[in-house]
Amino acid sequence: LGSKIPSEIELAELFQVSRVTANKAIKEMSVMGVLDRVRGRGTFVCSDQSISTESKAFGSAMKLDIGGSRKHQIVQFKIVKAHPELARKANVSEDELYYEIILVNKTKEKNESLDYTYIPVRLVDDITKSLNYLSSHFVYDYLKTLATAHPKFVKIFVNIPHYPFLQTVDFLLENSEEMSIFSTDVYDVNMHLLATTYTTYPSSSLDIPLLTFSI
Repeated sequence: LGSKIPSEIELAELFQVSRVTANKAIKEMSVMGVLDRVRGRGTFVCSDQSISTESKAFGSAMKLDIGGSRKHQIVQFKIVKAHPELARKANVSEDELYYEIILVNKTKEKNESLDYTYIPVRLVDDITKSLNYLSSHFVYDYLKTLATAHPKFVKIFVNIPHYPFLQTVDFLLENSEEMSIFSTDVYDVNMHLLATTYTTYPSSSLDIPLLTFSI
């Protein structure tokens, strides 16, 4: 806490993204209270990270719409065994069971992106009653309602490979031949992965923020 983070240019080079994307990520994390931008000095990790979970933060490519609503629709829901990549990330066996929840993120004109969310079955016996909540809230907020989960940290990873399990419903998106993907991962205080959301969207899409939330 209180540490200075790399500059926009350095972040863009580090993650191989445009400077515009790096700038948007910093701006939105600043609004969340995670980062503090100090003119003439740089950007720092806030010493007091009291992030409000009342903010509806989404690991998705939806644009910010103050006063609007999240136009997400569940297109697939099932229980699956951990994909090899997910098993490695979570440090679990490939026999570990996960709820797979796929949502399409809509604008008035088209389907813009897809969210593939994975939550361990061991955290919640029956998630079906919570699906409507998950379609309008960030997974972090959902995990806060569970007695079995204690979310503490969120990490965002960019330039995720287009794994086969992230291609299930690509047909719902226009220009889906080349996809950009990032993941939003939620951890407990011991840095154990509680849930992850992969967001996929066509690389031809313009002006897609890394993280979107309404306040």
